[in-house]
Amino acid sequence: GGKIRRFVNIYLNEEDIRFLKAEETEVKDGDEVSIVPAIAGGRGELMKRRVKLTFPQHLIKEPVLFTMAKKFDVMPNIRRARVSETVGEMILELEGEEKNLDDGLKSLTEQGVKVELVEGDIIE
Repeated sequence: GGKIRRFVNIYLNEEDIRFLKAEETEVKDGDEVSIVPAIAGGRGELMKRRVKLTFPQHLIKEPVLFTMAKKFDVMPNIRRARVSETVGEMILELEGEEKNLDDGLKSLTEQGVKVELVEGDIIE
């Protein structure tokens, strides 16, 4: 017990901890830690897309983003969100293979979510 299994990748500020101090790597306040399962057979090249999603009222309480992320193997990083009784808005970064990102965003659009690409810095 207590050991990180080999099929789990842990990143500190986007750097694999195996190339730092492994389990002894220190984490400071403000550091970003990502835990990513290793996938047998490897992956294609990962890309990031910054998007703004606008959810209509009937989708606000539905797990639309979660479902898309699981179905298309896309990792969402929510940067900002606002939900009211009538609309939900979210600015996020999506990471995944290009085809998965395209297919995932298309599925959101088909469900009635407005998808807009965001340029530049997404944190104000």
